[in-house]
Amino acid sequence: MNDWTDAEQHANRAVDLLESGRLAEAEAALRHALAIDADQPEWHHQLGMILEMGGRDVEAIESFDRAAAASPEAPDHVAAAATACMRLGDHHRGEERLVTLTRLRPDDEDVWSRLIEVQATQGRHDEAETTFYLAEMSLDRTSAACLVSLAESLLERRSLDKAIWCLEEAIRLEPARLQAHQCLAEMKASMGHSQEAMKTYRWLLQQPPVDVSVALSYAELLLVEDRVDEACGVLRQVLEQDPVNAEAHYQLGLLAMSQGQFQQSALAFQLVRRLDRNHRECDRSLAESLLRLGQIGDARRLLSLAAQRLRDSGDTDENDASLERFGHLLLGVDLASDATEVFERLAHRRGWSDVNVLRPLARSRFLAGDIQGGRTISRRILRIRPTCAASISNLAFASIRQGRVREAAGWIQRGLREHPRDEVLRQLRFKLLLHSGAAVFKRILGLGTSQTPPGDSASED
Repeated sequence: MNDWTDAEQHANRAVDLLESGRLAEAEAALRHALAIDADQPEWHHQLGMILEMGGRDVEAIESFDRAAAASPEAPDHVAAAATACMRLGDHHRGEERLVTLTRLRPDDEDVWSRLIEVQATQGRHDEAETTFYLAEMSLDRTSAACLVSLAESLLERRSLDKAIWCLEEAIRLEPARLQAHQCLAEMKASMGHSQEAMKTYRWLLQQPPVDVSVALSYAELLLVEDRVDEACGVLRQVLEQDPVNAEAHYQLGLLAMSQGQFQQSALAFQLVRRLDRNHRECDRSLAESLLRLGQIGDARRLLSLAAQRLRDSGDTDENDASLERFGHLLLGVDLASDATEVFERLAHRRGWSDVNVLRPLARSRFLAGDIQGGRTISRRILRIRPTCAASISNLAFASIRQGRVREAAGWIQRGLREHPRDEVLRQLRFKLLLHSGAAVFKRILGLGTSQTPPGDSASED
């Protein structure tokens, strides 16, 4: 039996194993086949599908890319890699593959609309608009899908009149395109026209099958309107149709958490983890529920995994509010180094000028043992807000830790002059007096030296 026959037998066996649900054995068989002949794009693609099913999207993308490299003109491999990238939230790499797809499938409106969407998601709205016009030139007619994607970009820029025109034109071209109706409802909700938006959502939910994204948007609006029971009803309607819908379970978990039902929310998030191993927010939300239940060790483990996943994915487009919440959760379980990375990313986005981000960044640097880094950020805060009590306290505490007694005294004096009743500064003053008293006592007994401690100066960094 020659090598090719051996490889083909392994590949055929992998298909049989996959059909019987034996993923690990199917993966092993395909890897045997590829070890013999690595130039078979379909085998790489099949391996990618198996890895996807196992929740290993990063490895799946590598397999799809190998398939694409072995068969450069075959669009399916590139499309699979693009989808996996988007699922991971890696929009930069997803965009690269979608650009390739526009060359391989120039007449596919779905590819063009996804490219517009991913560019808008990254905040590159001018490029998204340019892509729309490129699609107009490549397609044989104006695309309703591309109009909807462009409308979402225009909505982000608050160009409401243009966005509404795009959506109405999309509905005129394709009245059955429910995404256009949904986007129009979301736009009405953002403009404060809640009743009109809810009317559209109710109509959309009458169109079978129930679209989970519509139901989730409707539930979110109901929550804003403080109609919690109705929101729960909408989500349960989704689950009646699709009992394993991860996002519906996740939203129910968030609802339970918002009502203080942390045991129930933890159970919901644990189910989501089993249903969708790549859910970006689930580990964080589960960790938050566990923290509320006092299970700090488990919460810490989950948050550490979430931080590593964020680091590996290279995700740069996660919204600021979500990142900020994540950073504070990391601080809450003493993962200061991970929190520092998150807050540094946020600070960079905001031009290193947002005090609400710089303060937790300074704290995370101090807690991670980066005293100098914490001092630098605290000084930056004081240049923006000269009377910030937290930053003055941080600098005083850092000076005490570094043995800079006179400098610490200067910071405390400055802080108490601005905030005479600040409890933290008063405690630091007491700590400094104890520290100074102990030093004097040691000198009286001859236990210390007469030299100034290293770094005991008020010099600026």
